[in-house]
Amino acid sequence: MRDPERSCDLAAVRPACSWGISRLVVGAVIAVLLGLPGTAAASAVAPNADDGRWYYSATGLAELHERTTGDGITVALLDGPVNPAVADLAGADIQPHEPSYCAAEQGGAAYPATSAGADAEHSTSIATMLAGQDVGIGNERGIPGVAPGVTLRTYAIIVDGAPCETPAGQEHRQDDAFRDALADGADIIAVPGNNNFSATAIAEALRAGAIVVAAGGNDGALSGLPAGFNGVLSVGTVTPDVTLAEGSPYGEGLGAVAPGAFIRELLPTWDTYWMTTGSSNATAYTAGALALLWSLYPEATSGQLLQALIHTTDGRVSEAPAQDAAWGYGTVSPRALLSVDPTTYPDENPFLLADEDAAPSIAEVLGTPAESASAEPADARADHTGPEDQSEVDVAAQTDAAGTPWAAIVGGTAAIILVGGGLAIVLARRRGHRSDLHSAHDAPPAAFRGNR
Repeated sequence: MRDPERSCDLAAVRPACSWGISRLVVGAVIAVLLGLPGTAAASAVAPNADDGRWYYSATGLAELHERTTGDGITVALLDGPVNPAVADLAGADIQPHEPSYCAAEQGGAAYPATSAGADAEHSTSIATMLAGQDVGIGNERGIPGVAPGVTLRTYAIIVDGAPCETPAGQEHRQDDAFRDALADGADIIAVPGNNNFSATAIAEALRAGAIVVAAGGNDGALSGLPAGFNGVLSVGTVTPDVTLAEGSPYGEGLGAVAPGAFIRELLPTWDTYWMTTGSSNATAYTAGALALLWSLYPEATSGQLLQALIHTTDGRVSEAPAQDAAWGYGTVSPRALLSVDPTTYPDENPFLLADEDAAPSIAEVLGTPAESASAEPADARADHTGPEDQSEVDVAAQTDAAGTPWAAIVGGTAAIILVGGGLAIVLARRRGHRSDLHSAHDAPPAAFRGNR
């Protein structure tokens, strides 16, 4: 994987450097990306990077929300218990599924799916990044959601600091959550963590026409489930200076990267803010961006949405997207994503490959009777250690409301076809016609909580 300690490559569109570099160097990186003269370098830093709101302001989401906020789309969040009473979720359409999928002992009573304690910190953070209403606490700025108009259904499949055994009346707590999310009408299932899912549950979700977005990890290698499953969009983490966060996952199955470093979240006392870094945040951002586009084109299929995403990374529309192990298909760009009509793309999930070692297999996803329906969880895509591609691409310059330039982010029938150097499956099912179913807000970036 890329060494985070080495110096930045200013000639590369996707340079490798940590936030610890000076703002002048960061500005130089952005200037190179935008083709700006050297005198503009010092001012070309992602806006609001210091308060954790850069993912919103630097990528032009306020302007995009004049077109859509994700209304009409249901996102399922499979994580811990959530605190729906926090200020930034006031007015959001958030619907926790009661009870949770965890019990203190096998067959015991399930815990509640909501909490005002510290065990709700992670899920609440992801919920606010997805659907936050930017209310704020006191005189502080709040947390603006990437898709504040979505219906957000939460499913508590883990409780920090407590045993999580399968409760009474459930067969497999994580798979049950997947199935309940589908039954509740989930269009996008976001899993900002690693848990004990089965390939069967993933196959059911893909067969139903849902998009599954998962965190790829924070330890430098693409790992964990459901990120390692065939057909899942796994994501890595980008920083405010358009570099990979330290520990961002590396692997040949990586789908894309998205803003996830130095992101604003509530302290678990729910009365002030700090910042966190991790692919969980990138998962929320990616799910939200897809929800925005799907809201505009409700007739599009999940495969078409994913094709639109890989064709619009790095702030430009590409005819021939390329994938590498460090960046996937590139940085998710809501502005570029919303510039295309997804129904013009083929109905092909580019992450569902005809690999005999992949789980779930194509036969499972299609429901072929001859295929075993009980594939064991396997992470077949986490061990790639080959060289990364550092080829340059054209990145469109973008401007936020204050005029600050920024790049990269702003901006039942089946057939097998070639996509991105591999075999992909075409699922001709359309949405709606599925079958089978601790710092203050102005603290510097150094004061962040760390990877999650």
